Amino acid sequence: MNKKVLYIFLNLLCLNVNAQNFNPKTLTLPENPTSQDFSFLKEELKDVQVVMLGERTHFDGNVFEIKTEIIKYLNQELGFNTIAFESGVYDVWKAQNNINNSEKTKIAFEKSLFSIWSKTNEFQSFITFFDKNKSTLKLFGFDNQITGEYGRNELIKDLFSYCNQNQLTLKLNNDDFELLIESIDNSGVFDESDITYEKYKSSLTNLLNNISKKPKEEIHFYWSQIIKNLLTIGEDSYNKKEPILSIFNTTSDDNIRDKQMADNLLEYIKYHPNEKIICWGANVHFVNDISSVKTSVIKEYIPMGSFIKKELKEKVYSLASVTAADSIYLNKNWSKTPINKDSFEEFLKNKNKPLLFISSKQDEMKKIQFNRLFSPIDFIEARLDLLHDGYLYFNHVKQATSIEDEENEVQRITENDSSLTTAEKQETKTSKKTTTSEVINLEEVFIVNYSKKFTYSIISKAIENINKNYPTNSFNSQQNTNIDVKVKNETVTNIDFRNIQYDRGYDQIDRNSKKLTEVKWNIKNDYVPKSIREFRSLSYNNPIMYGSCLNSRKSKKFVYKINEIKVYNDKKVYVIRFSIPRNHYTYTKRSIPSDYSGILYINQDDFSIVKIIENWEYKENPEPSEYDTYGWNEKYTTKEIHSEIVETNFEKINDLYYLTSSEIEISGKLVDKEKNQNQIKIYIDSNWSNFKTVNPIKISYKEEQNLFDK
Repeated sequence: MNKKVLYIFLNLLCLNVNAQNFNPKTLTLPENPTSQDFSFLKEELKDVQVVMLGERTHFDGNVFEIKTEIIKYLNQELGFNTIAFESGVYDVWKAQNNINNSEKTKIAFEKSLFSIWSKTNEFQSFITFFDKNKSTLKLFGFDNQITGEYGRNELIKDLFSYCNQNQLTLKLNNDDFELLIESIDNSGVFDESDITYEKYKSSLTNLLNNISKKPKEEIHFYWSQIIKNLLTIGEDSYNKKEPILSIFNTTSDDNIRDKQMADNLLEYIKYHPNEKIICWGANVHFVNDISSVKTSVIKEYIPMGSFIKKELKEKVYSLASVTAADSIYLNKNWSKTPINKDSFEEFLKNKNKPLLFISSKQDEMKKIQFNRLFSPIDFIEARLDLLHDGYLYFNHVKQATSIEDEENEVQRITENDSSLTTAEKQETKTSKKTTTSEVINLEEVFIVNYSKKFTYSIISKAIENINKNYPTNSFNSQQNTNIDVKVKNETVTNIDFRNIQYDRGYDQIDRNSKKLTEVKWNIKNDYVPKSIREFRSLSYNNPIMYGSCLNSRKSKKFVYKINEIKVYNDKKVYVIRFSIPRNHYTYTKRSIPSDYSGILYINQDDFSIVKIIENWEYKENPEPSEYDTYGWNEKYTTKEIHSEIVETNFEKINDLYYLTSSEIEISGKLVDKEKNQNQIKIYIDSNWSNFKTVNPIKISYKEEQNLFDK
């Protein structure tokens, strides 16, 4: 046997013996414990000032409930009075101030914390506990991100107000600064269109230096940390690089964030040296020491907890939540994630107890052990005693359930937490029970860390390749369209028409021009449109040309989220949802204020956009005018449009992608002279064929034929 083979054999033998001999002491707890069931922590936490309560994912509802019981014990019996959340410094500070000024506790939490907590049913027990004890409890946020409505709507305004009140100067334009922070928050992109990174950095650094000269007061402490946070999120977004694609929850991409989170907490402790603090966040951020990990991706990650442990030593205690779940909810399906038979999780699972506590203060925990503490799927080796000081094992976890009518907000907020796992980002709704036939093999699912940077890199590449993937020269095509108009579910107008269309290229902003060649009225009753131009979506029907979400500058203001990766038209595509918090024409391309969102299908191989679904929900309608009911029976006095959905499809023809079909659905109401409200639906289905790229027939706008009666 050669030396290399012998070495491998002895290592495997050693690992096997280690696994077989691993038998740490455990403490069994009730499945539904009360605060007093955690009395054993009194000795475990002797002389501890900071307790870090971790969670494997941010979606295990019963973990939230049990963490609340632990917090009750720590507060009532051990005097811990500050709860620090993995949420924004500004957001949580604002929440604390507003609670002190009589705002409802529940509202303050909803506007500050990540909604993965504040807007789930299982977190409400904590809100109730805090509300009852708010006179003696305090809040702090240690995340460097903007995490809630407070931060998005009020941070910049409050920063300039603070500067004015304290004779400080921030040499940045208020509006431009607000737009830039919005871009960083929504897209993870530093948009230098209005403010360069150097100006951003120098202006905030100068302000920070000037604040440091102020007296030691809490308001100056908070704004110092908030400005540090703004500097780090700016640095992180400006120095963006190709993200590390990984099945692990965290990578070195998170190092800037984790370092600043540690700074936020340590500076708070320096300013409040006598407070006893409970931290609520993810296990991975609370890791004490990563040195025993040799797995390449993880060993480069420097967790927040390692900075805290180095500074506070035995005065900080990290308690991680662990499960032995053998599946995850991914892409709306349950996916198998088998437990390694020689792992820490397998040992705990074999105990078959609903809830266990395992202290790292025992020699058994010093052994190198396989564990799944950094991924929902993969196991790595590490010394468990170095990772965390203690572990709470849950034999079963229940997915958190979102509060009714708040699911959309929960999904938007989870996008902003780069610590979330792939599985967590895929689905925040309550999972429905699935049958065995619905369980899929993970081999069929593309696993990737869907960070904001990664998602935006896909969008950026799609935009960069538009001129490569789509026609930039003029061409003709034949358009066939059917328009069907229904009032109270009854068709009042149905028309087929055909025309020759002239496009000037998708890199132009000029609309296409059309020449009608055939019109067929199938039904012609209450509504008789005069021209194609009455249907705006038929004239400006190409989102590759007009969609703000695909504009290189405006796209940075959008929120993008990879929904899934699947096969579409025999090719793998990224299915990416988009939305924008702005409702005006610049971004929506609609004169009426509207909520604009949709879905993009982007091919993996060439980053071509092959399908786009756009949605407009109109916030209001303009004052009624005669034009609103132009072409309608005179019995109708006003018309309102409430929503619009447009689906556009592109197909590859001679190496370029052309718009080949679209479906449009417009919904609203008609009000008649008797004030009756009548629901209307307009369906417009079109397809394009017979593309002619060589010597196309030019149709000028003067030569257009858009009138149906001609």
